[in-house]
Amino acid sequence: MQRKLEKFGVTVYKEELKNGANIFLFARKGMPIYLRASFFAGSRFDSVSGTAHFLEHMLLAGTKKFPTKNLIADYIQKIGGDFSASTDNNLLRFNIEIPEAEDIDTGIEVISECLTVPLFNEEAIKTEREAILAELRSKKSNPKEYIAEVQRKVALQGTQTARSTLGNEVSIKSITKNDLLNYKKDFINSGRLSFIASGDISIENLKDKLDSLNLESGEKFAIGEKLPIIREKDAEVEFYKGINLLQVALVCRINLENYVEYCALMLLNNVLAVGRGSRLITKLRYENGLAYTVTSSVFDTIDWGTLRIQLSCDNSNLEKVKSLIFKEFSELRQNNISSVELENIKSKISKGSIRSLQTSEAWVAFHENDTLFLPSDLHTVEDYINTINALTLEDIKKIINKYLLEENFYIAICGDYKN
Repeated sequence: MQRKLEKFGVTVYKEELKNGANIFLFARKGMPIYLRASFFAGSRFDSVSGTAHFLEHMLLAGTKKFPTKNLIADYIQKIGGDFSASTDNNLLRFNIEIPEAEDIDTGIEVISECLTVPLFNEEAIKTEREAILAELRSKKSNPKEYIAEVQRKVALQGTQTARSTLGNEVSIKSITKNDLLNYKKDFINSGRLSFIASGDISIENLKDKLDSLNLESGEKFAIGEKLPIIREKDAEVEFYKGINLLQVALVCRINLENYVEYCALMLLNNVLAVGRGSRLITKLRYENGLAYTVTSSVFDTIDWGTLRIQLSCDNSNLEKVKSLIFKEFSELRQNNISSVELENIKSKISKGSIRSLQTSEAWVAFHENDTLFLPSDLHTVEDYINTINALTLEDIKKIINKYLLEENFYIAICGDYKN
């Protein structure tokens, strides 16, 4: 596949590697290279909670050629590059950044070492276990950070995606070397992988380099039915004594029928709480002074998704805040957004995409989901803008009526709150 995105001066390429994994390149002249190996290998597959995240640490903790993490760092940083990894409940990612294509061999060697010959020595496992425990304690001590764990726990209750990516103190301490080795064998393989790159490099050069990787082969993953929506409870509270400024997330599970619905929900998301002039920021901050920041976000993947509104407010004001939000939902259901709002948000998204896609990393992140889960039906940023600009008021009304109902929302709270 080869496709030109005229608005951005970017050419998209898709190729298949010898091991069966796909590679997507968003070629951008004069830009540094960002390359991501994205595995469908996140914490939803843990048998012991925290295993995927622990493995992420171990992939970077030392390899056959580079026995310690600082040796890996020295090797790639000497050419102005860097490496990183991350894990969430869906994905485990390994990333490299290279300023120029002439140094791609250095980046490929780092990928090869970390993904194919990590050491898993006992001393490194012990060190990383302590680091992960410190990471967990740090996150749990900060309500603003920990709210993401709480909202996931309630919104995805009863499914494997609800589990914590970090795990808990007991599970982290129980993970063994064999657990890590088995997880790597089962999930870090070509059947669960897509490579996504952006920058100034040819697809022929990149494909040739990635074909040299001796990555474990694996059967292509398959996705089953959508994850169920379970409501055994509507709220989850993580109690922090004396923290009267609550971190609050209102979360709605979504089940989108098609790409037009996704784009309509993204437009509605902007109407709700993206940007200073959005409805909930205006209502809660400027008109009532009840919250300093209010944000709204949409996450949608192959078998589940959420619409989330997050804010902080004094515990004594929570009920008033909720009332104002749900009143705004009612107003939208009755009257929809205005035609002026529709056109303004279309312009904001279309023109704002130029600013938000300045980096090679941003191009990779924007397209990651489709390159892994919908490789034959990739929706580019150009498709996104065109679909947004074709939306009608009827499209938005359909989404409003489908999701903006009080009974659809779970609530997650971190702070000094008991109910």
